[in-house]
Amino acid sequence: MAWSTRFLPGYAPDGGPILSILAKKTFSFRPGEAAMEDHGASNEWMEIDQFWGTNNPATEATKLESELVAWKPCTDVVVIGDACSPTGKRARFFDAGIKIGKFQKSVRVFGNRKIQLKTFGFAFTEPEVFERMPLHYGLAYGGRHMRTAKGDELSYPRNPVGRGFVVQPTPEELLTLQLPNLENPARILTPDSLVLKSYEKWVEAPEPWALGFTSRNFHPRLSLAGLPPSMATEAEITRLQTVNDSGGDQVSAPTPVLNPEFHCGASKGLVLPHLKGDESVVLEYMDPEFPLFEFQLPGAIPTARIDVGMGWEWMDMVLHSVVIFKGTNQVEMIWRGSCRYDGPESMKDWEMFAMSVEE
Repeated sequence: MAWSTRFLPGYAPDGGPILSILAKKTFSFRPGEAAMEDHGASNEWMEIDQFWGTNNPATEATKLESELVAWKPCTDVVVIGDACSPTGKRARFFDAGIKIGKFQKSVRVFGNRKIQLKTFGFAFTEPEVFERMPLHYGLAYGGRHMRTAKGDELSYPRNPVGRGFVVQPTPEELLTLQLPNLENPARILTPDSLVLKSYEKWVEAPEPWALGFTSRNFHPRLSLAGLPPSMATEAEITRLQTVNDSGGDQVSAPTPVLNPEFHCGASKGLVLPHLKGDESVVLEYMDPEFPLFEFQLPGAIPTARIDVGMGWEWMDMVLHSVVIFKGTNQVEMIWRGSCRYDGPESMKDWEMFAMSVEE
């Protein structure tokens, strides 16, 4: 099967105009083997972001992200799948993770927990037993806290769609709070660290920890879209909009300058220097039959060239993304090649346009 391709004009990190060719192919994998081309895959391009659950970006974690990016300074590694206890066993918590080449990331996975009030303070209940747990950010630390007594809603800038974020809660609000199922093994949430005394202390709260896509409105990713870090939170953006819409003092925002790292959608620890595409992969506790599921990326590197009337120009290809679908044992890989040109206005002078992508 030929590579599925897209042509995109865009900009390099220095602001110069570029022409990019994207090449995508899906491979299937089995334990202990190198991934092989999946001839039955459609290789359709993801043009808009998709979200879990009701597909509502305000309340659901990102499931799949648009692949039409002309320049990405990294290889995004993303896992779409579940943490799985071994066959015949049910667990209360364990670590799941991925190792790809020399890089690795682990996630502590808990069964559902609640808060139990005590005479002095509160405690977490023992995790419920479970067999599977999704590994996306909807189950990581974060979320929104509707404070009924104060009549406001506060969102956690690093992950507004997670669970566990509370600021000065009432006892009733604690009893209904959903605790995160996914945490950083190096910083586990405790009753002492759960409640924030003020919203300004959100920077001291745990980072959300998962293996799926982040969302574009997560901090600090949002700050890379052009807003300085001091303004790049939902609360500050809402405040600026409220001031402007209410006819108050107009607030002049700086001219946005997009940082290309904004397009890196993988989770922390999996936004990697460009991979070669032949690395070994180990998935830890994501398959009930194989607690350590190992396979190798295929090493299939496309070549790309473009001709706009001045002869063929070859492009060096780099790996944009590796998206592993553990439920179907498939991996999608997207490569990108780019070359300089004189900008959109120059397209009217092109004598022809041709491009080619080959194995």
